[in-house]
Amino acid sequence: MSTELRLPRLGETMEEGIVVTWNLSEGESFERGDTLLEVETDKMVAEVPALESGTLLEILVEEQTKVKVGDILALIDPSEKTSRKIEIPTKKEQVPSQNTPEPLPTSNDSSQSLAHDENLELIRAIPGARRLAKRHGIDLKTVSGTGPAGRIQRSDVVKAFQNKPEVASPKQSFGPQLGPGGVRFLRRGKQGGTPVVLLHGFASDLHSWRLIHGPLSRHRDVIAIELPGHGGSRDWQKTGGVQALAEHLEQVIIELELGEVDLVGHSLGGAIAVYLASQQTNMVRRLTLLAPVGFGTEINLSAVEPFTEELAESEIKLSLSRLFYDLKWVSEDLIYATKKNFGNSTRRVQARDLLKSIFPSGSQEWDGQSLLCKLNQPVRILWGEEDMILPIRHLKGLPGWVAQHRLSKVGHVPQIEAAPLLLRILQADPP
Repeated sequence: MSTELRLPRLGETMEEGIVVTWNLSEGESFERGDTLLEVETDKMVAEVPALESGTLLEILVEEQTKVKVGDILALIDPSEKTSRKIEIPTKKEQVPSQNTPEPLPTSNDSSQSLAHDENLELIRAIPGARRLAKRHGIDLKTVSGTGPAGRIQRSDVVKAFQNKPEVASPKQSFGPQLGPGGVRFLRRGKQGGTPVVLLHGFASDLHSWRLIHGPLSRHRDVIAIELPGHGGSRDWQKTGGVQALAEHLEQVIIELELGEVDLVGHSLGGAIAVYLASQQTNMVRRLTLLAPVGFGTEINLSAVEPFTEELAESEIKLSLSRLFYDLKWVSEDLIYATKKNFGNSTRRVQARDLLKSIFPSGSQEWDGQSLLCKLNQPVRILWGEEDMILPIRHLKGLPGWVAQHRLSKVGHVPQIEAAPLLLRILQADPP
């Protein structure tokens, strides 16, 4: 289960700071005592250490960004050795005593202290860029800096490592971006090869992929796309259900210049992936479906419809409990995110209209299985045996060339409850 890393108070008077550099990339593991990042306060540059071992899943705050004490900086997956949430102890700022010699005068520009390194012939680079260059064997003499006074940033080292020129496609960011058609997306990883596009299900958002997005992006270009009317994407004004959503996201993929992609779709996202693959055979290389809509007539709408209502947290918790086999995944963070997803009445109405367009009579009428049987692309399906929304018996009748993974002790959200298996499967694909 992921936990939040928040900006700690590093001094008695500290209220905010600037993220100077991240010492790790997404998907990297760390040990207790390792420095996760460096933060500049009004008096010093301090290291933020890890008290427990774990993995950095997702960086939410870009370098050189000002943040307040308590703001969420990243998502972390603690190791199995501990179930405690990572907390950073308060670190008091050092105040010079009367017996301590005064430091030599320095420039008012804090970046000057970060740029100087006698061992590298005064090459101007922030510490995080030096560590990243060392890790990947990059000679800083060959890197052009884009920071103040030509200082080398981590992004400069990443560009040198990828050995690719600037392109006109949207620039990668540490956080989600608003893209074509008002759709929010989160892009991570090394651009090159076939991108992996992740499509979440109804009433969810792009963070439902957080347990696989970071680790998978160490080797692949991974883009999590948020459905219109969900999360940070703009409201969904159209009608037409699966077909309209698929056509909208097809245009997003075209405008992001992704080319041929591998699609991974969960539930409603799985139905969208199937339709898109059936209409654009040259756009989709491979399909990975997680409990997709459209493979049978049954659906437990009574477990889904409450998400479109204004509910108390206890009611949201009850609805979320139907999605999982292991209720430990129903965290306060998930309850808050679900409540926020359809936080206004306009979105709730649009969400109800979307459900009616897909399930007009209370059952599934959109036939995705027939479309899938005509596909030429490789397809695999993962389904939880304890799924209370879409029963696993919908796997019956599929052609033999479709790979099936029946997951014991897993509910409707395999990308969370069976994240290690899904990650292993996706990592085995050729880039």
